[in-house]
Amino acid sequence: MNDSERKVYRIAWNINHTKSRHTTYKELLFKSGRTEKELNEVLQSLVDQKLIWWDKDKTKDVAINKNGPISAFNKFTN
Repeated sequence: MNDSERKVYRIAWNINHTKSRHTTYKELLFKSGRTEKELNEVLQSLVDQKLIWWDKDKTKDVAINKNGPISAFNKFTN
């Protein structure tokens, strides 16, 4: 997981756990400071790693994968 992926994942994780809701695409654009193209690449990479679900066709909301994303995240930080 590179720095961009880690940053976007942490933003989505923090919003999910502090506000108990999914993260919107607009929030990620604003908080990550990435362009739409960069953010789309990062989100697709996180989907490929099965860390998030991304509704890229309709609302573009991002949901954290509840099947162990923290253990996957800790693998990269330890």
